[in-house]
Amino acid sequence: MAKFTINSETNKTVSSIKDLYNFLSDFKNFGTILPEDKVQDFKYSENECSFTIKGITEMTIIVEEKVTNDFILFSSNGLAKFNFSLKVQFMGDAEAPGECKIDLLGDLNPFIKAMAEKPLGNLVNTMSLKLSQLTL
Repeated sequence: MAKFTINSETNKTVSSIKDLYNFLSDFKNFGTILPEDKVQDFKYSENECSFTIKGITEMTIIVEEKVTNDFILFSSNGLAKFNFSLKVQFMGDAEAPGECKIDLLGDLNPFIKAMAEKPLGNLVNTMSLKLSQLTL
């Protein structure tokens, strides 16, 4: 297995850091930053969300750690071959627009990692961009 980190681009936000943090803290909103063409069957509860990445697998996401207006660390739950963490970071004054970025941290077979690196990079960049463009 090979540990890896994929960092999204840093994007300027339209909404305040506080509003984005509160929005993403509610699992019902997590689906709004996922790429619609790659995800289906999005479901959520107070403590987790689950969805299927088309053609790959179903996954469940839980919150591992939160620091108000700074970051939310999500982690996968129940995946045998690919466990990961997704760190959504907010930078700037809580009451004003700022910046956001998303880091994906995981552990994969080196062969699969080589094939998955570009699509995973596209995923975190899409999520970060969609989050930055939300008007709340």
